[in-house]
Amino acid sequence: MGRRLPKEAFYRNLKLDARTRDEFVHHIESITIANSIKPSTANLDDGATVHEIMVLDVRLKGDEQPMRAIEAIASANPHKLVFHTEPGGVTYVLRKGMQSSVSIDTLDLAGKNLDTAWDSICSQVIFGDANGTDVDARVDHAKRRADLEEEIAKLDAACRKARQINRKNELFAQLKARQRELRQLEAAEKGI
Repeated sequence: MGRRLPKEAFYRNLKLDARTRDEFVHHIESITIANSIKPSTANLDDGATVHEIMVLDVRLKGDEQPMRAIEAIASANPHKLVFHTEPGGVTYVLRKGMQSSVSIDTLDLAGKNLDTAWDSICSQVIFGDANGTDVDARVDHAKRRADLEEEIAKLDAACRKARQINRKNELFAQLKARQRELRQLEAAEKGI
């Protein structure tokens, strides 16, 4: 499409904190609608919940990614949005929080309607594959996995530092329980 969106309209019409407004002013050069995916522009049926997917090119003034500004745009817009920033080449989607990827050159439209196409696009950005089945569950599993890995690292460090044998045993038992939970989660992920 190539239609430019005035960034001023976003920070004038949205209620933003000072840091987010600053990102619009100092980090974003321009915002352009690169593509609009809807039944009339793509060989896809209308979805039950998704009626249009817009791809936005965000030209940056530097290398710093304006995460807060991008999230503000995505949260305030009723359409499903895919953001691509340059320089940096980062692609963002809002799916259970802001998700990003730096390894995407092109996005494939997969599915019969806009709902399944959106799931596929999100899967490509978040997981690097076009498998759009149960994306929300996969995101939940990935978040739980990251939380468990972080907790395991903290428990391991605390266990190594503990001086009292009772405290060390207690931390070790918690560590083993979290490691067991992580293994069960990994086994469940293979089934998704």
